[in-house]
Amino acid sequence: MGTITQTITTTQLVVGDGVRTENAKVKTATAYKRGDLLKVGTGNLADHPVITEGVVGDWNAIANTDMTAEQATYHAANGLEMPIYVQGAFDIAVVTVKGTALTAGQYDAVRAQALVNKIELRKVEGN
Repeated sequence: MGTITQTITTTQLVVGDGVRTENAKVKTATAYKRGDLLKVGTGNLADHPVITEGVVGDWNAIANTDMTAEQATYHAANGLEMPIYVQGAFDIAVVTVKGTALTAGQYDAVRAQALVNKIELRKVEGN
């Protein structure tokens, strides 16, 4: 009888304790992906940060769940909000902007911005 070896690889967004969530309003016709960096403004509206010349703009939260553009439109029209992470430790290799992974060149600036927030972006072993 032969031996079967199985390797399971997973990527986990949350990598530490002390995670805190809040809720924010969503924009109509805007898709959100779990792990997206978000800028929540004074109207409590979650938007994606602007990327200029490869640099990710200000952000202060992370999307907690996937939401299609259609779902966001429904939520916005009906006064519903989506959960967001506002505190905790997260794997920077899993964090995204509009569903797109950050480049290694964006890591330092995004991690520096995290210092202003209560969010820690860790380089998990192997990344």
